[in-house]
Amino acid sequence: MTHIQKDIGLRARQSRLAVAVSALLALLLLAGVACSSGPSESAPTAADASAPAVLLTRPPTSVPTLAPTEAPTEPPTVAAAAATAIPTDTPAPPPTVAAATATPGIRPETTPTDGQRRSPESAAIFDDLPLLEERAFSYLSELAEDVGVRTSGTDLEHAAAQYLVGRLEELGYSPEVQEFSWGSPTGALELADPDTAAPDVNILTGTADGHATGPLALVGLARPEDIPAEGLEGKIALIERGEIRFGDKVARVHDAGAVAAIIYNNLEGNFRGSLGGRGRIPAISLSQMDGLELRESLIAGETVEVTVVVQDTAVQSQNVIAELPGTGDGVIVIGAHYDTVPDSVGASDNSSGAGALLAVAERLAGRAFPFSLRFVAFGSEETGLHGSRHYVESLSGEELAEIHLMINLDSIGSGDGLMVSGDRWAVRHVEETAAREGIPLEVSGTSLLGSDHANFRNAWVPTVFLWGNDLSRINSPADTMEHINRDLLGHATALTLDLLESVDALPGYGQ
Repeated sequence: MTHIQKDIGLRARQSRLAVAVSALLALLLLAGVACSSGPSESAPTAADASAPAVLLTRPPTSVPTLAPTEAPTEPPTVAAAAATAIPTDTPAPPPTVAAATATPGIRPETTPTDGQRRSPESAAIFDDLPLLEERAFSYLSELAEDVGVRTSGTDLEHAAAQYLVGRLEELGYSPEVQEFSWGSPTGALELADPDTAAPDVNILTGTADGHATGPLALVGLARPEDIPAEGLEGKIALIERGEIRFGDKVARVHDAGAVAAIIYNNLEGNFRGSLGGRGRIPAISLSQMDGLELRESLIAGETVEVTVVVQDTAVQSQNVIAELPGTGDGVIVIGAHYDTVPDSVGASDNSSGAGALLAVAERLAGRAFPFSLRFVAFGSEETGLHGSRHYVESLSGEELAEIHLMINLDSIGSGDGLMVSGDRWAVRHVEETAAREGIPLEVSGTSLLGSDHANFRNAWVPTVFLWGNDLSRINSPADTMEHINRDLLGHATALTLDLLESVDALPGYGQ
């Protein structure tokens, strides 16, 4: 094989290499030309062009041999590869971002980041997550630890309302206190013996109001066979809990002539229950211990005269309302209740929601949206959504129609993620934002109706409801600060702020 044949074969193999290999080809060509020691071994000159090519039996000792390879041991630089014009089957490596940017007509291909998909408003919100979390937690702590238990109708619930007023005034708002009252049925059991302390009682939901006095009659579980043959005319039935529904027990003794019913527990302590409808006589419950004491007296043959009283007592409460006027029509309501059940500081339920509400109000103070913002802290939620019911019922039809969305924050402080439910057009935005920001959030297919948004839904107002995914301690003394997940406070606050920045542009808004 002549050196020319070698060169041709080498070119054929190297045609599959990257552009950079062409620099090596040039070296090989030069080596082939220089491989002869004199004119007789050189390439044919013009004088002897007709002479046959010289076949080399061995490479010249003065030039090292280069075994052809599929790739050079050290790739040439981009500049060297670009200096050749020999086409190859292997595409050249893509230029760097800097090179592509510097080359006219070439647009660098980059993958958009989460930050690039944010609007400027969203970026500012989620960049400030630690601050939002800190502010919401600070307000939560003041309610749960400084104010404490805020049972509806108590002085401490009123103190919590004044705390909210003070904080909103500090933020530049002019809050209004909306006072209201609701009727709370209360019960009492009075004994004929003035030296015997009256036992504590609970009323049974659905009981009739009334004031009934008469002798006690023992009727066991109030099964048909437990009712005395002579009936219970003018008597007050003492009934043991168990086997039969409360409503059936009370209805049966009423049909036998009883003027009131007392059901005592079959376990330690007292209980709360419902008749499952509206009863026709007063009905109360007693603890097991108090019930057994009365039972023993009856078994001993004593006559026990008692009075059962069930009556409505007016409970005073209040909502706290602050408005941020907008530049256009429409209203967005952000709500959270601030009361608690007895014996609970309500760290999650609902110091957390009230804390987030104040953090949102703090962040937006002085802003002007295309709609008005209305912050409402509801009283007496735990006793039957009384605060939100009063607020909704205080509005005219036209005022309700102006509310394009109600955002409810309740029990957002415990768990490892948030839950959301409500009208799909608004929930979808919250869901997509949470996914973009890596916030743990689950969309619930069921909208829990045991919170203040329910009264707005019943008035055909669109709603979004946020809550934490651990409700195991709410409405109990265990709902304490140690179970608060501070991350959830920041997440709920940020998601609410982000929704407000975009809500008027969402399909479905105002419809």
